[in-house]
Amino acid sequence: MKCSLLDTIFLSEKRKDLLLFLKGGAKTKEEIREYFNFPWKSMIPQIKKLLEWNLVTYENDIYSLTPTGEAIVENMQKLLMSLNVHEERLEYWSDHDLSPIPRELLYRIGELEQCEILEPDIPSIFEQQEEILKRISGSSKLSAFISVYHPSYFLPFSSYLEKGIKVNVIMTEQVYDILQEDMIKDIEDMPSENPLSLSMRKDYEKEIEALFKTGRSHIYIYRENIRPVSITVTDRLLSLSLMDRNGRYTNRIIVSSRPKALQWGEELFKYYRDRSEILDMRSTAK
Repeated sequence: MKCSLLDTIFLSEKRKDLLLFLKGGAKTKEEIREYFNFPWKSMIPQIKKLLEWNLVTYENDIYSLTPTGEAIVENMQKLLMSLNVHEERLEYWSDHDLSPIPRELLYRIGELEQCEILEPDIPSIFEQQEEILKRISGSSKLSAFISVYHPSYFLPFSSYLEKGIKVNVIMTEQVYDILQEDMIKDIEDMPSENPLSLSMRKDYEKEIEALFKTGRSHIYIYRENIRPVSITVTDRLLSLSLMDRNGRYTNRIIVSSRPKALQWGEELFKYYRDRSEILDMRSTAK
């Protein structure tokens, strides 16, 4: 009895791996044998099944995917990548609220393959941001989404703006209001019940002023309710922070430097930028 196409692809690691190998281009018998390091006679029945389903073609000792095979393997690879991401980070995905990730990007969650969960021993936002700063060092662009106010989120801005690098920042209305209040306050008049925040505010006040006054930044205000905690995207790093399923902040951040993840992060940032209002910087500079 002939097995189904689904069984043909997924019930044999050899067939699945061979299809993925041929996605990189046509291969000779010797190239296949050398890559898999299997006796060739063990590959013959697997190749025969793929030929029967018109997934692979053979001509002049060259094996290659058919157009049908190319289409199926492309989608198969996306599915496998998504499964790998969920399997590798099951605890994170099951514990966190994924609603801030738009459906079209959630379908492509496999592009975060081999991502890292940054979780410092000491649950400190400042410590996390210091680590992010190290990883984005040397970036030629910077985009950030900030929905929770903390001075550490503004650490990288002035150094990048001083280098002439444009900075794009999306913040919620609540964060923007806090910044506006801080900018008109005398630093000594700030409440003393939060000494850590006060100390960091003194140390990094220039970051906030640079963001609003250099003229090389674009600031957007996001007013909708569904949102991530933070997004940082450069040409070197993506970092993403989400609330847990109970709406609480956690100190676990997804980070990745892989090209597909960076593109995924760019699209996530653009999704929120397209739903935000650009701030008239002339009015804030008065």
